Amino acid sequence: MKKRNIGRLGENIAADYLRDCGYQILAMNYTAKCGEIDIIAKHEDLIVFVEVKTRKNSLYGTAAQAVDYRKQKKIIRTAYLYITLQQYDVSYRFDVIEIYYNFFGQYKLNHIEGAFEV
Repeated sequence: MKKRNIGRLGENIAADYLRDCGYQILAMNYTAKCGEIDIIAKHEDLIVFVEVKTRKNSLYGTAAQAVDYRKQKKIIRTAYLYITLQQYDVSYRFDVIEIYYNFFGQYKLNHIEGAFEV
């Protein structure tokens, strides 16, 4: 499976998981000049910006470790733009969802709430 397809599969799994947990998906693959956010969701009175990382294994570090400082700053800038354009006056949070999968179609999902802050 190609890397892009693996990423899309992970994003769809993450979105289904979030829906099952009571989140409302507002946008997927939100793209702006300053970056991209995989999933934007609403949970109660909170807007949640989610970065999804899908891996076959953790040989080269955990999926969450791939969300380094530089990536976090891009996500934060894009989130600020989204909030401004939507004219939201709400609290928000930045989460990471790690998905590890195997070739049998099985996967393990780890949702890290508040994975990083501004």
